Amino acid sequence: MLFLFLKTAGTAILLAAISAPPVTAQAVIVKGAKERTAIPKACESVVPANIEGQIDIKALVKEADCKGSGDMVFDYTYVLKSFKKKRSNKNETKEETAVYEVFMPTMQSGAHGRGVLLVTSRDGVPVPADELEKERLRAGKQLEKEEKKAASTSVPEPQTTVIPKGMLPLGSYSTFGFGHSSSAVINIHTFLTNCDLTLSRREQNEGREILVFSFTPRPDAQFQDSEKYILQLKGEIWIDAKDKVVTRVVGWPPSERVANERDLSTQLNERPPAIYIEMMRVPEGIWLPLAVRINGLDYPKLFDRVPHNGALTCTEYKRFTTNVKEVKIETPVPNN
Repeated sequence: MLFLFLKTAGTAILLAAISAPPVTAQAVIVKGAKERTAIPKACESVVPANIEGQIDIKALVKEADCKGSGDMVFDYTYVLKSFKKKRSNKNETKEETAVYEVFMPTMQSGAHGRGVLLVTSRDGVPVPADELEKERLRAGKQLEKEEKKAASTSVPEPQTTVIPKGMLPLGSYSTFGFGHSSSAVINIHTFLTNCDLTLSRREQNEGREILVFSFTPRPDAQFQDSEKYILQLKGEIWIDAKDKVVTRVVGWPPSERVANERDLSTQLNERPPAIYIEMMRVPEGIWLPLAVRINGLDYPKLFDRVPHNGALTCTEYKRFTTNVKEVKIETPVPNN
């Protein structure tokens, strides 16, 4: 089973436990609320890191950790594609796919509303259009109800003149869980705060300068049980030089890595990574999750209770708000 949840600084929201029911529209509504704060705690007292000449890696790690501590992902609707590949007792492989519409709206009050996840197809079989439209309307009414309830019960917070110093985040490093009861969890924050980084090279990627670091888990790092697999990994962390946001994390067990560490594309082709995370920059200049993968088939001893490959891809991000006067969830329109 693939457990799917989003987590940003201070907020965790379970979207769904993805299994394989019949192909029907399904609105999974789960509770999650958080008031916005301009500067998250991870960003307080953080100052811009120097990346010219000798890079201040310690300061850069703090800034990169801050830059992904936002909750902007809750402002968007997007399309989520899930993939699972497992091996049967007869050593035969089976693949499962599903496509969802995800809505994590921010209410007019500023609080995050209840998340909605609609399955639109499973294993390539689309949900009937009339059934899907009914679920969208039902979910829209539920969001409207939550907005009215929030408006009637909200209590104004006391005004404060203390404005924390720091910087604003530019993205959301979400948390993704795989396996039974999320026995393996992947989050960029964990790699930044528990690993030692060494600059490997600078390179260009899609017209943007990238700082590529090799990472090694610190021996004294304290991991949750679902993240202890990181102690057995080495790999690369990519940081956007301008925005100071982590754009990619790739990790392998050391004994499984190919010799040529300078050619990432060769590594990906010759030996698939055990974990892979990639972020994308949307037109608004915000960085949001693009893809996350875990490889339990090639590395069965690395993860606890993840005997399969899992992948999640997030695309077609669109800003989403609710209006208490009229709420209707529409099909996301692909970005050109």
